[in-house]
Amino acid sequence: MVKTIPTLVILLALLGSLTGKADQKDHAAAMRSVIQTQLNAFARNDAAKAYAQASPRIRSIFPTTEVFMGMVRQDYSALIAPAFVSFLGVVDVSGRPVFQVLVEGRDGRRWMAFYTMVQLDDASWRIGGCFLTKLPEESA
Repeated sequence: MVKTIPTLVILLALLGSLTGKADQKDHAAAMRSVIQTQLNAFARNDAAKAYAQASPRIRSIFPTTEVFMGMVRQDYSALIAPAFVSFLGVVDVSGRPVFQVLVEGRDGRRWMAFYTMVQLDDASWRIGGCFLTKLPEESA
């Protein structure tokens, strides 16, 4: 019995770390889905669907779909029907999940989008913000 307790503790610790990794994968997949849903909505000019992916805080800053889409068109045009999107993964920034997404705009310029994600009380994910930075152009 004494030998089984340490073995059980080790097994539970291993199971916990595996579950943690599975949870992280599940969270990353859910976050990616929210971002992809918003990108698809931008491409279809579906303002309501795109707006629904934003966190309550973002929706309070941009109180209507028209105001929200105006901001997107002005400051985030690379995200409207991009030619190429690659989801690079989630990193932790000061305890907050940030999904890194490589985007190539219709004009051929490449951007890195850093999506800060927010988990709501119902465990769903929403976009809490996006920082878009232009990547240096490659020379031939």
